[in-house]
Amino acid sequence: MNEHRATLTTCAYCPNTCRPSYADNDAVQTESQTPSALSLITLAVLDGRLPLDIDTRTALGRRDAANASVGHCTYGLNIPATLDAALAERIET
Repeated sequence: MNEHRATLTTCAYCPNTCRPSYADNDAVQTESQTPSALSLITLAVLDGRLPLDIDTRTALGRRDAANASVGHCTYGLNIPATLDAALAERIET
């Protein structure tokens, strides 16, 4: 889990340098859907500060921007894969 947490923390505090890879439509450009926002939400779930309820799952399912960021991340991170792995480990524990 530490590897996932480190990846999520790096993304969460990044200024979204992957933003040029997102589509120009308004839905993808919504701040709560950026990879960094999804990373912050996931960290809150992992820390027990946010329940993994239907609303949180819905928010974490909005991955168009995160999917577009793969291959464009300054740090070489794959946030969709990290989100899936971190949440799967959280559910298993």
